[in-house]
Amino acid sequence: MSANKSNASWPVMPGTYQVGDPKGPVAVCALTSERLIGPLVKLPGVAIAGMVYTANLGITRIIVNLTSNPAIRFLLICGKDSALFRPGQSLIALSEHGVDDQHRIVEAVGYDPVLPSIDPKQVAQFRSQIEVLDWTGEEDVEVLQERIKSLAIRNPGVFTTDEKEAIVSRSEEDFVSIRPGGQREPLLYDPKGYFVITIDPGEKEILLKHYLPDHTPAHEMHGRGATPMLLGLLRDGLVTQLSHSGYLGEELAKAQTALQFGLRYDQDRPLRPRESPASATLPEAIGFEKQGTTPLQAPPKRSFVEVYTVKQLESVAPNTDIDLFLSVTDLLRERVLGGIFVEPDMTGASRVLRGTSQRIEIEWTAASRFVMGGAEDLVVGAILRVFGKFDENNLVHGEQIIVLTRVEKLT
Repeated sequence: MSANKSNASWPVMPGTYQVGDPKGPVAVCALTSERLIGPLVKLPGVAIAGMVYTANLGITRIIVNLTSNPAIRFLLICGKDSALFRPGQSLIALSEHGVDDQHRIVEAVGYDPVLPSIDPKQVAQFRSQIEVLDWTGEEDVEVLQERIKSLAIRNPGVFTTDEKEAIVSRSEEDFVSIRPGGQREPLLYDPKGYFVITIDPGEKEILLKHYLPDHTPAHEMHGRGATPMLLGLLRDGLVTQLSHSGYLGEELAKAQTALQFGLRYDQDRPLRPRESPASATLPEAIGFEKQGTTPLQAPPKRSFVEVYTVKQLESVAPNTDIDLFLSVTDLLRERVLGGIFVEPDMTGASRVLRGTSQRIEIEWTAASRFVMGGAEDLVVGAILRVFGKFDENNLVHGEQIIVLTRVEKLT
């Protein structure tokens, strides 16, 4: 909708259009030729100029908006018509023949030219009020300018009707309101497995890897567009949950956007510039991980130092808030575990985790938060990402623990 809309009550329905002089007698339908809208809407006598793609909802909105303004007496059709929907041809057919008992536009040849939400009386008003002029295919602005000028000159005036004839002014489509939200099955429980999505900016490609529920590598896909990649997964039956399909569509669309605009993409995290800070704030760093977890309510924001190498670990001072990875090797006592420090390599297209011989211990409390799992998942062999306070003897007091066992493995 154009920002130059001057009358808050008209047009009454949304659409791809710009408003000129609401008292003008001419409406312009540029079909799919968007570039015509700007120059034509500025011409004297033009009330509105817009586009239309379909022969059903698009034409419905044209009828409602034009019949709700009795000053409009002409509809000039120009520009390139849609080869599939043929809304231009359908508008001409509507003007000449109307609709049948099933609300189908008589002699319209495009795809599904049906107007189920329009009262026949409003169709009759449209045919009486509006003279439709077919200049389909014309995209020369100067030629169209002369045509609009001639229409403005022969303006018959504001449309009036017999008082006994009821004119239906339909301004809104009827919908049942529903609210967002609902329950989603954990994506990790899809019996077909899970997916890890990364991008390769150099090759301008999205890389998708499919793992079976036991973490065995299964399939790999390279692509540049979200839609064909998701359709490929559905074609091969690799997704069984609707919620999982929706999640993958969202993530693939994010990956495509990142490639198009040079952004950094990390699965389950918001898109951001590639230049990332050396430290992460707790809500961003721990709110998202692979496989579509929902961000949890986080403690007050503060910076956590990324400790991703043994050398960095050796230089950390006590009472420092740190972010590190580890693999569990033993369960020492209640709420205390031991493991080996893991170095994440993020230089490639996807994160690689490499185990070290450096010992690390993690302690947690009832107040600690868990993501992608719970305390029952803290078993020997588990791969964890921990945010917490570093203490002496390589002990970390874990405030939030992300269980990565199902989506990561050591190399």
